[in-house]
Amino acid sequence: MSELKRLLIDLAEQPDLQKAYKADPEAVMRSYRLSEEAIAAMLAKDVEAIKRLSGLDSIRSNGTVQAHDYR
Repeated sequence: MSELKRLLIDLAEQPDLQKAYKADPEAVMRSYRLSEEAIAAMLAKDVEAIKRLSGLDSIRSNGTVQAHDYR
């Protein structure tokens, strides 16, 4: 599983991670070892790039981009 996909799934499931991401998204993304391209896509909330980089077909954003319907 890609690091970006893992982060998106974790953001969907872990409220504490959502809080940490809102406080310092770049630190959280670096802790997941995301590529610079993935970090840029997440910061820009570029849904198409995030889908392409994560391999997920369905993602959503309520302020924080996260996986949706991944199971």
